[in-house]
Amino acid sequence: MDQQNDQLAQAVAKVFEQTQTFQDKFAELTRMFGPIERIGQAAARSLEPLRGFEQQLVQLAHSFEPMRAFRIQLAQLAQTFEPMKGLHEQFAQFSEAFQIHLDRLAGSLQPAKEFQLELLELARAFDPVADLQAEFTRLADTFKGNPATANANGNDARPAQASVQH
Repeated sequence: MDQQNDQLAQAVAKVFEQTQTFQDKFAELTRMFGPIERIGQAAARSLEPLRGFEQQLVQLAHSFEPMRAFRIQLAQLAQTFEPMKGLHEQFAQFSEAFQIHLDRLAGSLQPAKEFQLELLELARAFDPVADLQAEFTRLADTFKGNPATANANGNDARPAQASVQH
């Protein structure tokens, strides 16, 4: 009897041998998640001070609006009053320097943005996992020794069968 049970267990194990590769790959993916999680945490820590800096620059930009009006008036005045040209050019250089540095800073965030898109793509690859897990769990319930348990869970106690039309 034990030998017969062992043979049955081996036969069932043989059916599931093909899934060992998937199980191994998902175990490897789980191990890989640790470094990815650390990267995410490091990115979040790096972005915190940048967010504070961005808020400071927002305040500066609001303060700069009256200076922009002054600069326009200064440009008009510089056309008719030569000594104002130097001051106008200094204001222009000041504005341009801020614009250049902000463009560089925005550009430096591009790799992080691309990484985020790649992570979203990776996450989409796992979309079928929840459905597969639920289906395999439902199928496992159909093989439980107590059919009342499967029925209590709202599942049919019989294995799912494909409908065949003649």
